[in-house]
Amino acid sequence: MNKSFLQAKDEFDKIFGNTLLLEHSIVPIDGKYLSGISLKDQQGNRSEEYYKWQFLYALTHSGLFAKDYVGAEVYFPKGNKSSAPIRIDACIFDDKGWITHYEDWRTSKDDDAVEWLRKHLIAAIEFKKHDGKDIKTVFTTQLKPALKESEADYCLGMYYAQERLYLFYKQGNKVLRYDEAKNQKKEQSTVTELQLHLPDAYILVPSFPQLVAKVNKSEIIDRSKRTINDLEMVTGIHSIQISDTISNIIRDLDKVSLLDEQGYKILMQMIAMKIYDEKRSRELEDYFLKFYITGPEVAQAHLLFYVTEAEKNWAKLSDEDIQRFIKRMQTLYEDASVKYKIILKQNVIDWKDEGQVAAISSIVDNLQDYSFLKSVKTDLYQLVFFRFANEFAKAEKGQFITPLKLIDFLVQIVNPKKGETVLDPTVGTADFLSVSYVNSQATIE
Repeated sequence: MNKSFLQAKDEFDKIFGNTLLLEHSIVPIDGKYLSGISLKDQQGNRSEEYYKWQFLYALTHSGLFAKDYVGAEVYFPKGNKSSAPIRIDACIFDDKGWITHYEDWRTSKDDDAVEWLRKHLIAAIEFKKHDGKDIKTVFTTQLKPALKESEADYCLGMYYAQERLYLFYKQGNKVLRYDEAKNQKKEQSTVTELQLHLPDAYILVPSFPQLVAKVNKSEIIDRSKRTINDLEMVTGIHSIQISDTISNIIRDLDKVSLLDEQGYKILMQMIAMKIYDEKRSRELEDYFLKFYITGPEVAQAHLLFYVTEAEKNWAKLSDEDIQRFIKRMQTLYEDASVKYKIILKQNVIDWKDEGQVAAISSIVDNLQDYSFLKSVKTDLYQLVFFRFANEFAKAEKGQFITPLKLIDFLVQIVNPKKGETVLDPTVGTADFLSVSYVNSQATIE
């Protein structure tokens, strides 16, 4: 695999971001390759088609799936033969011979061909151009019916709403979140217990071999055995994924009355712990690559900054699961305190406070799939601290920070370079300095 899903998505934007038409479809549309696909609406803005082909381009050009297994606008019969067929925005099959069976069904209404397609359908995808707020409606009226067209033992569901990704799976009669931690009551979770407001990281999209393995035997994401290489890189100050993640944390902090100075201190300490955890994982992994290693040694490089489904859904602080989470975080805090003496010199966390533990669980849950270190060459840090600092400043003093787009615009005009020094006498939350540093490729003083 030459590039990640995210890198392939960004590649599509660079190539087609300012074009009106996609010259040729990346995969067959209703069984045929078409040309001249419009990517913009009448106002010149990116259309739903743009995001559909952005996703399919990223899916196939990242190497996750070969385009021979993927089709767009795939139709299945609905009810009797006189009824209008159901259309699925995109499908993935486990056999590239699907196209022949699909042609048989579309041209001669071959029932055997339809049965074959249903048995070999392993992923259904729906697209929309909006902010994801109506995901419950799309999930219940479009994605679930699409998934139920599959007769495979396991079928992946993907909903892509203007760069926000939501992953599901169907097994038996149940349709649940692909990330098991988002199913609040495990297999008994109803629609309202699937945490539909939380999007998924792109890195969770399985590859073709991984998906086929899940079809044959269901697998659960095990975050306790991951290293930094399993985390997703975030690029750009306008990243929708990380922006939604930060919004989720802010909302949860507000729920437990921690959108204040205390909450900000806790948040900064947790971010410091995450950065330390990533550095520790990377250093150990690099070290162990040079020597013969045993199972216990490999485990030392596994990340500690994670929360399991059971740990997240605790009822009282005395529960065994949440106590395991607390002990892991306390161990991480103690280890990180040696490295980050200034920011962690005073433990501001009260592990006996239910509100603080709930807030910390939310912070870990929302940040655990993203890497700060792998994103260091981008403005992830500036985005994170800008969003958080802005919210806390408003809550504390009714103050508002300079908008991020304006900061970025002004820095581009000044364009500080290597060897130059930037002075910000009203530094505040250091947004101008942070953007300047990123803009200069980390070369200014």
